[in-house]
Formats: sequence, C-alpha cells, structure tokens
Amino acid sequence: MSIDLEHIRSRSPIEEVVNEKFGLKKQGSRFVSIEHDSLVVTPRTGFYFWNSKGEHGDVFDFVGRYHFGYGSGWNNRDANQFIEVVKFLAQRAGITIEVDSTFRRSHSWAERQLVARLHDALLKHTPALEYAAKARGWQLPTIRMARLGYMPADKRSLLADLNLSDTWRKVIQNFPTEMLVYIHLDQGRLVYLSGRSIAAKRHYNPPREVIGERQPYFNPLYLEDVEQVVVVEGQADAITFAEWGIAAVGLCGMSLSEDLLTRLKQHRRVFVALDNVPETAEKARMLCQSIGVSAHIPRFPSEVKDANEWLVKANATPEQAMSLLNLATPWLEAEVQRVGNLMGLAREDAIRDLFQYAIQLDEFGMANFKSQMAKIGIKARMFNDLFKAAQHVQPNGSTQEEGMPEILSDDVPLLSPALGFHREVAMLTVTIIERTKNNRLNTQPYLVTSTRELRRLSEQQIIQLNGQEVALRTLPDACEFLMRWRYRDVQRFLNGETVEPGPVFNAVHDVFTRYVDFRSPVESRILTLWVIGTYFYTMFPAYPYLALNGPKNSGKSTVLRVAQPLAFNMVNTSDPTGPSMFRLIHTTSCTVGIDEAERYHNPRDPGMQQIRQLLNSGYKAGMPAIRLMGDDMKPQAFDVYSPKILAAIAGLEDILASRCIAIPMRRTDRKMQAFPADFDAAAIRHQLYSLALTEFSHVHRNYFERPDLHRLHNRSGELWSPLVALAAFFEERGTVVGLLQAISDAAEWDEQVSEGKALSDREEAVLQALEIMTRGQSETVWLKAGVVREEVARLLGQPSEKFGDAQWIGHILKRLHLLDDGRRKRTPEGMTYAVQPAEVRDMMRRYDVAPIENRMR
Repeated sequence: MSIDLEHIRSRSPIEEVVNEKFGLKKQGSRFVSIEHDSLVVTPRTGFYFWNSKGEHGDVFDFVGRYHFGYGSGWNNRDANQFIEVVKFLAQRAGITIEVDSTFRRSHSWAERQLVARLHDALLKHTPALEYAAKARGWQLPTIRMARLGYMPADKRSLLADLNLSDTWRKVIQNFPTEMLVYIHLDQGRLVYLSGRSIAAKRHYNPPREVIGERQPYFNPLYLEDVEQVVVVEGQADAITFAEWGIAAVGLCGMSLSEDLLTRLKQHRRVFVALDNVPETAEKARMLCQSIGVSAHIPRFPSEVKDANEWLVKANATPEQAMSLLNLATPWLEAEVQRVGNLMGLAREDAIRDLFQYAIQLDEFGMANFKSQMAKIGIKARMFNDLFKAAQHVQPNGSTQEEGMPEILSDDVPLLSPALGFHREVAMLTVTIIERTKNNRLNTQPYLVTSTRELRRLSEQQIIQLNGQEVALRTLPDACEFLMRWRYRDVQRFLNGETVEPGPVFNAVHDVFTRYVDFRSPVESRILTLWVIGTYFYTMFPAYPYLALNGPKNSGKSTVLRVAQPLAFNMVNTSDPTGPSMFRLIHTTSCTVGIDEAERYHNPRDPGMQQIRQLLNSGYKAGMPAIRLMGDDMKPQAFDVYSPKILAAIAGLEDILASRCIAIPMRRTDRKMQAFPADFDAAAIRHQLYSLALTEFSHVHRNYFERPDLHRLHNRSGELWSPLVALAAFFEERGTVVGLLQAISDAAEWDEQVSEGKALSDREEAVLQALEIMTRGQSETVWLKAGVVREEVARLLGQPSEKFGDAQWIGHILKRLHLLDDGRRKRTPEGMTYAVQPAEVRDMMRRYDVAPIENRMR
C-alpha cells in the first residue's frame, strides 16, 4: 500500500509548520520570518526559501532540516530520512500510516522528485542557468522560488526509479531537449509543464491529447486572497513580476477561460499588462471588459515591449514596478474616454454597455464614474435616468418585459445540479464562501464540472456545459451543508489533479474496517462500494438501500457515523420529518442515514406514513413523492430518489426490505478503535469527488453497455447492478483483485434467498428450531415466538438478546408459507403461532436443511 503524500501535504500547510519553529508575519501573498527576514514562505507553491543560506524546499524538506536537525545533511532522496519526516507529519495531522506502506510507490512522490530533478538539472547546466540569470535577469532566489527546470538531452536520470503516471512519462518523453522548463504548480502539486528554448525563440506546450488543455502559469507569489494580481502574456513576465515581489498570472497563449475569469474576479484589483505593442491593445481591452470594474491598465515605458524586457534592459526595480501599477488607469475610466470619442449609434451602444458595468460599482467607484461621465456630456439628470434604465435591462440588452418563454426542447437534459450525469458531462454543486468588496461574507453555490470548470450559479437554470445546453432541475441553495469539498481541494481538481481508483477504494475500505467489526470481508466491501456509489447514483435508474440488522451494540450506529463524513452529502437522523426530508433530498440529492428504522412500521402514526412514502418511492428514479403544499393545497412533486441506510434491531417490513441489500451486524468480541467525534474525511471526499467527475464514463459503460457483467434479473438485478458495475471498475482500473467475483457471488446468493431458492442462516435455524420443538408430534403445535427465538439463538451460538424482539419470527414463518392469519394469536406473553410439523419437515426437505440430531424438547 502506498502513502498518500499529497494528503499529508494538504494537512500540513507549510506556513503553519514553519511558524512552529520561526515566527512568521504575512506580507502580501508571502510569509516572512520575524527574526530572519531572508526566510520567506510562499503557500501558493508550498515552498520556503532561506535566501541568506541559499536554501529552499517544501514542507518535508523544512521538517527534515529543522525539526529533525539534519541541517545541511538532509537528503530528501534518502529513504530512511524521508520516511521519518513523513511519519512525523502524518502523526501531526492525525493520519494513520500502515506499517508496510511506502511513499516510493505514490505518484505524488514521483512528481515531487521529477520537479526536483528538473530544477537540479537547471542548476547544474551552466548555459541554462546563465540564460535564466543573464538573458532573463532573474536572481537565483527567484529561480529557486519558481522551481525553474531544464530538460537535458539524456532524460534517463529524470525518470529512473520513479512511479510516474503514463501521462507524465509521455510528457517527458515528448518534451524537446535543451529547453528551460516552466513548472506549473498548485499547492506544491505538479499540474503542467511548458518550455522555452535557451538557444532560439521557441516555446513548447505538450500535446493536448497527452495532458489536456494548456494551463495558465501562476507565479509563486500568487494566492487566491491577494488583493491585486497582474495578468501577463507568458511565464517569463509572470516570473519577472515575482522578481519584483508581485503576484502575477501568465495566460500562456490561452484565451481567458471561465474558471480563470472566476478566480481573477475574486481579487480587488486586476492589472492587465500585456505586451506593449499596438496589436495587443484590443485584446487587453476585451480582457478588461470580461473582468469588469476591477480591471486596470498599466503602461510600460514606450521603449520596452514587456515586463521582462523592462527588467533586462532598464534594470527596473520593485519600486518602479509598484509605481507602474499605482499609476495604472482603471479600465472603466479608459473606456469612458474611448466612448467620448465615438459618435452616433456606436456611442449610444457603448454608453449603454458602460452603465451595465456601472451597476457593479461601490459608492466611491460610482462617484468617480459619475465624474468621468460628466466629462463626456452625461451629466446629473441624464446620468440618473440612464442608470435607472440600466438597472431594468438584462445583460443581453432586452428589458424585463420583452420576450416570450420558449418550450424546452427534449434534447436539453434536465439534471440535478447537486449531482448530475449526461453523456460526456458530469457536475455537482459545492458551496463556497465569497468575500465581497464591502468585506462581507457571501455563501454562494458553484458548479464543479467534469470539464474542470468552476461555474458560479446565478438565477439561470439553462446553462452551457461542454458545448451543449443543460437544464438544472432546481436552483440549489447556498448552505453550509454543501461545504464538504474544500475550496483548495476544488482548485487542485480544476488545475488537473487526477486520482487513482484503487487507492480511493482502499482509503474508504480502511476507514470502515478500522472502526467496525464486520461478520465477513465481503460485507465491508459491499459497504465500501455502496458509499462510493453515492457519488454516482443519479447515473443509475435505481440504487439499493442498505439495511443494517442486528441487536443493540452491534455497530449499526457506528456504521452510520463512519459513513456520514464519507458518503455524498450524507445526513443522519433518528427522527426525520416528512416535509423537511422531501425538500432536503430534492435540492441536495443527499444520502440519508436513518437509525431505529423499525419505528416506521407503525400504521397509526401519520408522521411515519410520510416517511414510509419517502422510503417506498426513494430507491428508484422517476418515482416522485407528491405533497399538497401551501394554503391552496397545490400538489408538488419532490424527487426523493437518493441512497439511504436503514439501521434496525428488528427486520424491516417486506416491501421496504425488498429495496435493501442486507448487512447483518453482530456484537464484536474485538477491541475496536472508537470513532473520533472530530474525524476529518475531507481528503477522502476530495478523492471521491474527483473520481466521480473524471471516471464516471467508465462506470456508465459498465452499467449500460456490458450485459455480460449483469447476470441477475428482476428486483435483484436492479439492486445489485450498480455495485457490480463499480466492482468491475475498481478491479479493472484500480487492480482491486477479486472484488468483482466477491460482489457477484454475494449478489447471486442474495437473489437465491430473495426468490426462495436458498435460505439465510437465520431462516435455516428457524426451521431447525421448529423441527426440534415439534419432533414426534403429528398435530398442530402452538409455539410462543419468544421461545422460538431462544431456540434459534441457541442453535446459532449467540445470546438471545442479540436478536432483539421476536417480531422477525413471524416474518420468516410467513415467507416460508408456514403461517397465515388464522394460525396466529396475540397473548399477554406475546405472539403465538400454530405450526404443522409435517409442513416444517416438508420445507426442510425442499431446502435441503438437515435436522439437528439428539435433541428433544
């Protein structure tokens, strides 16, 4: 089993670890030591730099040098030293590491080593280092901070002994040699590589079919929460701004993607500093128009083309760079000046657009805008009239009263935004806290898509995804309940991070087996697949419930507690109310855990009737619950299809049990770890979200296009097919050996039991108990349910109190056709059943159940 170094890194923010040894203070997007001002930490890249010592590294390097005292003797390629650090950080973060685990098998370790080797190659190759230092003007601390690399002619040393993914191996193999390599990092994780020749003006980006779309280059000072950021054309200009201590983003030949635009809009000021040539002026204006009122336009000196040329030719200083930004013209002001030179209809249209942007301004910005507009003849009364009109105009230019609704085409899929799948597109909703310009907090729903986009949800329910229209079934509310995917983890996914299916399965499985004592290994695997399947369930036409049956203290509630932080949007309750649960499932597609589920058998309780309706309808898509809402009792349909776990001491009624996969629970005789109240499953959820959005097509194919996998039919096939499809996926793409066969066997046995072709252990024990208690009799024998329960417990070798009350005895007798309404009666001592000895012996013969010899009542 490999160690998830990325998980350990994410739980060990470098600024926190360094601060434990050397007090830090924040300066812009960096942290600087209070005592040693040359010690700098950049959370964006996950690295620290001690410039006076010529030392740098990530959180593992810092701990090795300063927590373990290796100092200059630290070698991050020494396995013994490195595993010490890994264990220290894991323990600090509350992460358990298996004894036989190894970091060397993890992709994150391999990528970390690849970055280090590329950087070492630059430092050791004099022509490349001189190009960076002299031709580009970057000092050595900046080169180290940016983790610049070099692609040598002989690549064997780069790849030796590294367990890199096939994608990164292809990238390295295809990468031209003798190139400066730009390392695109996000939170210390490698997401992209690009290059620039040191001999000629030639740039390189890996083929799209190998690594995907081009990625922007965030310089090492960029953070999501910095107030201002500079947008430049390429990596060299972005690194140049790092030389001046300023956060910057290089577009790298990209158009402004929606994800990048969303990120840029979070900053208070965005400076668009493209190349200082006439042909980029219009591009810069369009970029500013997309960004909006936070955009500013700085002007480089006329004799230089871009930031890097300014550094090299004029030896521009950080103070000059800051002055450049300080004197930048707000884009809206520049746009007003441009509009002032227009005439006729062009001027009218441009003024209309200006007022659309003005709506976004705060009071100070509005006062300045009003002053600028007065200079082009739009004065007080006219300004107020135009502004009022703009507030009633939609972004497309039409008024609110214009336009008739259109009928939604059947070609537009209607999906749940909480968790939706359609052909080549998947999406889910997360809640993110925004910081407004007035320093208020706003809780806002966002869509995260399989195309690695982050889409801010507005009032529109029909949106474009991957080139096609998609209709959102509901507009999700912004609530803390949906804040289960940390924003920094979302960013890792958006920046191209991938997950391996096998480790994801093992991570979930290990949590369950650590805290729950299962009767057999297959039951823990079923539960693991089921929990992972909650992140895919809307893809399937039906998804089984799980029934946890067992006596008190058998682990049922523990399973619910462990599953809650792992399963998709899961909520646990022992007392749900119908209306609130209908709405919650309808809007969030949440997984529901219900304890003490036998309470819902009571036909006299109207509240329980609502929950029974929810449970009977909610295992299958397209079976909404209809409720009468409001004073006018208007019928409303609620989609209550979602995964549900039901925990009960007694068995469930037949209709509900037929929708369940049963997992019998038992009291443990082992010393199990107590499940911690503050258990943090954020890292595992991140892997599950990423898995669903990247691998959904493989699971879809297994379910819908591989009939050879699905050997069951009717209700059993409907219940087990999702788990079979997932088992095949994890065995074939995650190398979880034997999983498919184990799940298929369990499914076939469950089908035989449900169709009466085989009996469960408890059912066999009931027949054997009845045979013992009626042995030697030929006439009807009246037996008390409690007495039968005692005999069944004895035959199974378990205390009778583990079986709860005796209500389940009647369910089994009825299913075995040994009971009808005329053969039971209620007494003060409980239910009593009339049993025919001949029928018992006949049923045992039919099911090949052997009698217990030498035992007479």
